[in-house]
Amino acid sequence: GLLTHSGHTYHVKSVEEIRILHNDSLLKLRAVRKRLMDEGIRPCGISIGDTPSCSVADSFAGADEIRPGNFVFYDLTMSQLGACRDEDIAVSVACPLVAKYDAWNQAVIYGGAVHLSKEFLVDERGRKIYGYAAFPADASWGAAERRAPVISLSQEHGLIEMNDSFLREAKVGDLLIILPVHSCLTSDLYRFYLTLEGKKITIEKDRAALELQRANA
Repeated sequence: GLLTHSGHTYHVKSVEEIRILHNDSLLKLRAVRKRLMDEGIRPCGISIGDTPSCSVADSFAGADEIRPGNFVFYDLTMSQLGACRDEDIAVSVACPLVAKYDAWNQAVIYGGAVHLSKEFLVDERGRKIYGYAAFPADASWGAAERRAPVISLSQEHGLIEMNDSFLREAKVGDLLIILPVHSCLTSDLYRFYLTLEGKKITIEKDRAALELQRANA
């Protein structure tokens, strides 16, 4: 069969451009399949999959399989592309606020490159953004605060630029929710996740270690 991942959809500026690239990929794959089948190569399935296309495309005609990738979690990159909304992002990192600098409108969180990865977006001011902060809210979290971007990362800590009102709301010791730029990388940095109901979900690669631990308990 034929398999492709249209990674160039991550670099466009609109949903319409994503759809154009998606349709172009399908057109080309169908043409290649016809050529192969004319040469007697049968069956010849088509497998496509990139998160932007699978989120916004209206048709998958000709594809036998789609691989929608990061549709489970989404992230700020997908939101910026228009593949999802901020409220569709289903993974975040809870980071304690460890220091505030009111004179500079900045705060420090315990949450750095080893927690968030070093993936970044570039905002309208040309700054590298490593995530946006939000406050916990009942059974979820609030909207990503564009007024509270993570603008710098060390290994263990992050620097958040906050406007006055957000800085007044946040207190040292509070947990801030950081929405990730690229949840594939961020989520892979952890051995387990906690749901909002407190359920612990262990990632697959640790299963053998857990079974060994239980056997030795």
